[in-house]
Amino acid sequence: MNMTEIKNHDEALTLALYLAVTAESSKQVKECLHLASDLAKTMSPKDVEHCKKAVEVMIEYEKN
Repeated sequence: MNMTEIKNHDEALTLALYLAVTAESSKQVKECLHLASDLAKTMSPKDVEHCKKAVEVMIEYEKN
């Protein structure tokens, strides 16, 4: 597993959302969504939307 250095809240939220989408268990999904929710509360709605879009692109890229 590659370890990613998280440099800011945007990267942290993007990773938390991505992990929630790709989690293998409901427990992992809950943990990731809890973290994502806490992070999103500290960010602007615009930044949160950018992170969501980034995850959508990541998922779409993996499909191809």
